[in-house]
Amino acid sequence: MPNDYFCVLPFFNREISRTRTTNLWKEKNCCLLPYNHNINEVRKDISNGVRSHWCQKCWTLEDAGIESDRQIKNKSYDFFADQNISDVEQEAINGNYSTRMLKLTTTNLCNATCVTCDSGSSSAWASLDKTPNYIKLDTTIYDTIDWGNIVFLNFLGGEPFYEAETWYVLEKLLSANNTDCFISITTNGSIVPKGTKLDILKLFKKLSINFSIDGIGSIFEYMRYPLSWSKTLENIDSFRNFTYNSSVSYTVSNLNVIYMKETLDWFKQMNLPNNINVVSHPRYFAPSAFPKEIKLLYPNNTFIQNHKPDDDLQFYQMLAEVKRQDTLKGIDIKNYMPKVYNLIKSYYTVRNCHV
Repeated sequence: MPNDYFCVLPFFNREISRTRTTNLWKEKNCCLLPYNHNINEVRKDISNGVRSHWCQKCWTLEDAGIESDRQIKNKSYDFFADQNISDVEQEAINGNYSTRMLKLTTTNLCNATCVTCDSGSSSAWASLDKTPNYIKLDTTIYDTIDWGNIVFLNFLGGEPFYEAETWYVLEKLLSANNTDCFISITTNGSIVPKGTKLDILKLFKKLSINFSIDGIGSIFEYMRYPLSWSKTLENIDSFRNFTYNSSVSYTVSNLNVIYMKETLDWFKQMNLPNNINVVSHPRYFAPSAFPKEIKLLYPNNTFIQNHKPDDDLQFYQMLAEVKRQDTLKGIDIKNYMPKVYNLIKSYYTVRNCHV
């Protein structure tokens, strides 16, 4: 049996993405590791069977009884590489590891302006902010990848189905005769490919669609404006007709955390496995960014109760950002998320800012 803290990601995973603060492309073994982490220290901790302090985001979820990305990826690698996870661990400890799992953010081309996103991750946000910002990965990086060795490929965005780079990468796999690769595409659910693109997708029998859903109904439409909830439901059904698996990526912030139970219940009802991402940047959208009097209303929600010294200040920064975004988009939070609006409206009055 693997030790309780083993994770395949520091050994077998490669992630290429943009840094939120500099818009530069950077590589990591796991997107949840802080950028100042020491990967050799992480690997050493894992090999010694101890919790690495660099991996706190997964430990927080696991301590709350929620399946972490570590646990999800261990199970995924075990199944799709057709290896017992205990053998995988021994290979890692012996230094016999290479990139077999790949996570790619190819561009920031996107058609949504999600609340917790920014112009670096969404060209639609860049357009709304009037700061044109199209970011594209240097395609020479693709030449450094052994496409025949990849067993797990995860596309992120932007919106992958909105971007031609997605099909360029899939052609790389086809050229390597690697149609057995497990492919996970994280999408906002607004687009179902057609024609030749759909034909290419159907060549990969282990295709999983991971829908980014941060709430249901009007909550979804506010968090991922201007997407349509009814259209998303229709597209989920369409994807399920030809894909191997469907799941959900659920991003939790202080705007949607109070809807968490009903959202998770809906995922269960729809038989949609989910992983939870907790917002840490920008800090004013972190689930804990509430004043203490609001936290007292939700004593059993561990995401809210994790109090930090500047949570009150961050909360007021969140209020200002919500007002800014609503003005840009021509919408009003009270029409989409009345429970949150009733929770925060008095604080606008305190700061002489009306919502």
